[in-house]
Amino acid sequence: MKLYAQHGHGDRSKTGEGLNLGLIDGVIYGPKDIAEGKLRATIEQIREKHKKADVLVDPQFYASVAAVDAASSLGNLGDDDGYSYFHARRRSQLLSASTLRGDLDAVLGFQHDLRVTKVIAPNIVVPRSFDSAESAIAMDFISNTRSAWERVGDQRPVYATLAISRDALVQREELLRFLGDLTMLDNRPDGFYVLVAVNKAEARAELFHADVIAGWMLVNHVLKLNGYQIINGYSDILTPFLGAVGADAGATGWWSNLRAFSMDRFAPPSGGGRLPVERYLSCGLLNRILYYELSALRSVMPGVLNVLPLDSLYPDVAASQPARPQEVLQTWEAIRSLIGDLVRSDVVASLSACLDALDSAQGLYDNIGVRGVALDTKSNDEHIEPLQEGVRLFANLAEVRLP
Repeated sequence: MKLYAQHGHGDRSKTGEGLNLGLIDGVIYGPKDIAEGKLRATIEQIREKHKKADVLVDPQFYASVAAVDAASSLGNLGDDDGYSYFHARRRSQLLSASTLRGDLDAVLGFQHDLRVTKVIAPNIVVPRSFDSAESAIAMDFISNTRSAWERVGDQRPVYATLAISRDALVQREELLRFLGDLTMLDNRPDGFYVLVAVNKAEARAELFHADVIAGWMLVNHVLKLNGYQIINGYSDILTPFLGAVGADAGATGWWSNLRAFSMDRFAPPSGGGRLPVERYLSCGLLNRILYYELSALRSVMPGVLNVLPLDSLYPDVAASQPARPQEVLQTWEAIRSLIGDLVRSDVVASLSACLDALDSAQGLYDNIGVRGVALDTKSNDEHIEPLQEGVRLFANLAEVRLP
């Protein structure tokens, strides 16, 4: 399973360093946060320096719906000299077959001229239900992706975007019908770029919900069984759980809005905020803890440490605080390690490894509680039970018999 950088504002040298250290296998660029000229130049640099790296561009076409609001936050997508394929679109416009296919041609034609290794087609987010006009539009984008790419005449693999809100994902019967339609496509894309949209990137409970986790895993499993390649965007700590059921790649970045996908990032700006406190991704806890929580725990609870090379970025002598640009390097290292531990040769073995890791994580949390160490609300164990329930619910839906 591959791990990609989810690109966004403030990259500087993070992606390059991740590639240099072998922590990531490639990058998914987001045009909102990089001007077109710089995007082209950066892709050329990476392709020359890292011959085996995958380079993709998420066209972020789904933001076209938000762009109807003149106050929306579009970054480089909305600049006068920005990306020529991007236009504000109302739902009524996308119900027109000629407009939809014109947008497909424009996005794919733009990527044809880039040295990307794989191509991501445009789509919109299914916001609340698969029984909706937006769902019909999304299916039209998907079903026309291959024919549009054939018109371009390019041999690189093309991935249809499948962007589903967590609210639609939990509608199980509708989800199963939609997945059934995807398995019966006549002219199929090579794979899918899967996004699960939460309402707020910081809303931990929205994502760590048993039905959401099981649904996301089921999407990956069904598509993989039907011969598709699957790349999950913004999958962060869930990456190895998705790999356990067939995903080919996952991605994460350095800010919360690059770790969880939300249309909120395109909403009108609401003022600035303080930089978040640096965190450490503990493989043992399957969670990030604040650097000073790591400092308090590392000597009495060594199981929270990953015992990996980049633990050195969190020196004990400096209260375990890393240099901010290096935090994401430790994240990539930890997730790559978890992929190695949890993604096995078959689904049953992988799910068993996931459940064992969750049991171990709960044991670590219990010991932390016994020692009287109070953790921040984002550092605590509230994610463990939804993950356990989500894995078991997926196994039931997919008719996978666990030992």
